[in-house]
Amino acid sequence: MKNRSEKILQPLRNLDKRLAEIFEEKQIFRVDHYLGKETVQNMIAFRFANSIFEPVWNKDYIDHVQITWAEKKGIAIEANF
Repeated sequence: MKNRSEKILQPLRNLDKRLAEIFEEKQIFRVDHYLGKETVQNMIAFRFANSIFEPVWNKDYIDHVQITWAEKKGIAIEANF
């Protein structure tokens, strides 16, 4: 029986392999999921702080949330890695 980490890692490895078939490595921008944490927390605070949104911001009215992080310059300009 596969352990939990193997079940999680295999789909990620498959995705990584597929991306490598389509894009060059320099075209793939990998972002740590933690970077989106503050944005999600702000959305939750906004929902509950505004009574007009609270009743309709739920699973019955919202199918999914997509957060796109777009910027013109790459992170390499901001820091040395």
